[in-house]
Amino acid sequence: MVLHQFQNLRLAQAFSDYLTLLDIKNSISHDNFSYQLILADLTEQTKAEMELSLFLQNPNQEKYFSASWQSGNTDTPRSELAYENSHLIRNFTQHAGWLTHTIFIVCLFIYAISALGFFQPMQSPLAFFTHQPFDFTESWRFITPAFLHFSALHIVFNLLWWWQLAGVVEKQQGKQRLLLIFLFSAIASNLAQYFLVSPYFGGLSGVVYGLVGYCWLFGVLNKNSKVNLPNSYFVFLLVWLLFGFVDLLPINVANYAHLVGLLAGLFLAFVSSKLKLSKKQQR
Repeated sequence: MVLHQFQNLRLAQAFSDYLTLLDIKNSISHDNFSYQLILADLTEQTKAEMELSLFLQNPNQEKYFSASWQSGNTDTPRSELAYENSHLIRNFTQHAGWLTHTIFIVCLFIYAISALGFFQPMQSPLAFFTHQPFDFTESWRFITPAFLHFSALHIVFNLLWWWQLAGVVEKQQGKQRLLLIFLFSAIASNLAQYFLVSPYFGGLSGVVYGLVGYCWLFGVLNKNSKVNLPNSYFVFLLVWLLFGFVDLLPINVANYAHLVGLLAGLFLAFVSSKLKLSKKQQR
């Protein structure tokens, strides 16, 4: 059984090693968002829960962090701990595929040259159309506003979530699925922001919210899928979206792009899950 979910692997390992010293057999597993401490013997649950309560009150006690040495697990960083703390560049590249990293780098490059004054996003060929009828010989403009960012906070928020969620989708479901989510949510969110607000906007956040909706609902509909988003993260991002509508955020955000991107992702997750179920039933 899962005794507790840790966000920090070092804390999980320290408590795991401490339980091992107490002859309580356990193991650690992880997904993309947390580290689960799993008990091997349910008869030890009550004792383990008491120790967990004490640990959470003061996890920095020396007895916990010295437990790794006493239990002989000092080589753990070579495997599990490397996932979080060591080989940062390798972990960054291995989490996602080339499509995730390419879009990540393109966004960074465009932001860098615009911050240095060599590029004016809203006057560039990457900005959305400023008038109708649309010139379909420049159809890339339906998509390319996703690459434009206007502040450090803006791009950091978007790229961290893009790397995390897009990386999971690309690794688990392939580049074609990620490309579909990117294009569909980018076009839908950009059109919504244009028609409901103005043509002067940019950012990857519509796509990010598309991934948020997709990963969350796909995980709900497919319980064993590695493509998922914990409810706590989903609620946090919904609150962030709502804060944008009531002007409580420190930056200007494309609220309708966020909302429609989220709806686009939910739609794709629902359709994908239905198609997956249909294929299973035909076999």
